[in-house]
Amino acid sequence: MTSPAPVPIPSSSSSTPGVAGRTNYSDWDKKTKTLVEQVEQETKEELIASQQALGLDGNKYSRSEAEAAEKQKLANVLKVKTQLEKYKQRETESVQEFKSLLGPVVADNDADEYKTKRLVACQEEKSTDSTTIRITRDQLDAGKRVVSITDTSGHSLRDQIILTQDLSNLESKMMVNAQAKSFPGSDAENAVPEEPRERRIYGIIKCFISNVHNCTILIKCKIISGTLEMHNCSNVHLVVQNEATVATIQVDLSRNLQIDFRDAPSGKNPGTPGQPKIYWGEDKDDRIFHAGVKRMKVRIYRDDFMESEIDCDYMNDGAKSIGNATPEEFQFITSVHSGKLVTEEVVRAGNTTGKNVRAMTPREVEEENKRRERAAELAINMAEDMIQIRDKHGNVLAKKVEQENTVSETDDDDDAVDEEIYTMSKEQIKLVVDECDHNKIRGNEAFGAGEYAQAILLYSLALDKADELPDVKLYPRDVLYSNRAACFLKLGQHEKAEEDARKALDVNPDNIKAIFRHGLALHAMGKYLAALPVLAKAHKLEPHNKQVKQALQFCEVRMEQERRKVMES
Repeated sequence: MTSPAPVPIPSSSSSTPGVAGRTNYSDWDKKTKTLVEQVEQETKEELIASQQALGLDGNKYSRSEAEAAEKQKLANVLKVKTQLEKYKQRETESVQEFKSLLGPVVADNDADEYKTKRLVACQEEKSTDSTTIRITRDQLDAGKRVVSITDTSGHSLRDQIILTQDLSNLESKMMVNAQAKSFPGSDAENAVPEEPRERRIYGIIKCFISNVHNCTILIKCKIISGTLEMHNCSNVHLVVQNEATVATIQVDLSRNLQIDFRDAPSGKNPGTPGQPKIYWGEDKDDRIFHAGVKRMKVRIYRDDFMESEIDCDYMNDGAKSIGNATPEEFQFITSVHSGKLVTEEVVRAGNTTGKNVRAMTPREVEEENKRRERAAELAINMAEDMIQIRDKHGNVLAKKVEQENTVSETDDDDDAVDEEIYTMSKEQIKLVVDECDHNKIRGNEAFGAGEYAQAILLYSLALDKADELPDVKLYPRDVLYSNRAACFLKLGQHEKAEEDARKALDVNPDNIKAIFRHGLALHAMGKYLAALPVLAKAHKLEPHNKQVKQALQFCEVRMEQERRKVMES
């Protein structure tokens, strides 16, 4: 790609939200921290003022049920704010920011003198001059696993930023199918489906590129999540090479881009020696999402031969205003269909549950509807063959072919039969069970990584899929409900945790983990009298479980404290 002269850079920064709604949340959190602290302080002052107005300042215990409820409500608000702040802090602490790697950004609103000097210096450089910045493991601080490249501009596309293959050796440890790490302020205890097992993963977790201009960026490393986001960039050549793993790219409010996939693997590539490589575009989830992007070229190369290319421009592709949304907010997907790159509009944005979890194009919606129609037709055609006629003793009777309009002359109760209708074949049942297992395993992994909201989604998908089975006994729903209850406990949503634990026990009253989590949820809700017999039952079933024993003892202590409060009042 020929290196053009530097383009004028719009006035912005990495924290500019823009009309497409994309924001650099690391910068945004820093700016809002003061506001959050101010709100917390005001809430505390309101609590003190209300206590003083009622003459309760300094009193340890509430004088009425209404006062106790109000104090508990305010305390819960502060607790939630504290937990959110800690969660945001944990996310921020995982981001390694690389700012002004190639030099500062010359924006339209910069001083004219400085801007002129920079452009003149750029034009006077020799054609062979260039700058190359390599990002390696040594440049990442301990615990940093997300790379953010922000606020920088090169002189031309000859200037390069390289995410080296060395980053693929960046090691992280996480516990899989085990109790996730507890953070201060968390109410969850024993949210562990299985025994602890350590898993090592390699590479960076994610990559953000924001407010970057006039350069080439080479991706050579493994990105664990397979996700790369670009925002407010211009005149950038992004090259995903064969060592990298980038399945999904999100580009917003950018212009003059070129994205090349050079023998890049798919997000579903097994990466196992001896197995055939799956290239980017060969899986339906290999996609580029873009909104408000002008003049973007996407190319796919195989062995240095360009197989497919496409030019994208949000206005030329048909972006339009819908309601209060501007054309810049209109989202497109560029992916491979029938061996060629195509750009299509998004008509169904992904929701958090059910079949809408995946963003879809009109073509994909039509294909999905046809698939469902074929499945329904197949079920109807197979229903007659799936009918088994049994006598009152449960024995299968041979089917009799009767003439149409033939009426039985007798109606003997001794010959009464029951019909069991199975609308799914064994192969179809196996497919549904396999998908349930897949979502359950992914949910366990997300839980082990501390991604509780994602785990809830995956367990919910497994439950939705299990509902398609003709018999509740074909899949252990109690395990899914129990695991989802553990997630709700971790997130402090105790009512939902209690509800899921009860649903698990409705399916399997002997599920020890569901019993234990039911007790924990009741305890967290302050229902110590109800929690005590539940935890006692869990302790009776597993007398050597230290966590169950500790929870039972803690509940007894809390009940004693409540009894003393009542007596003192």
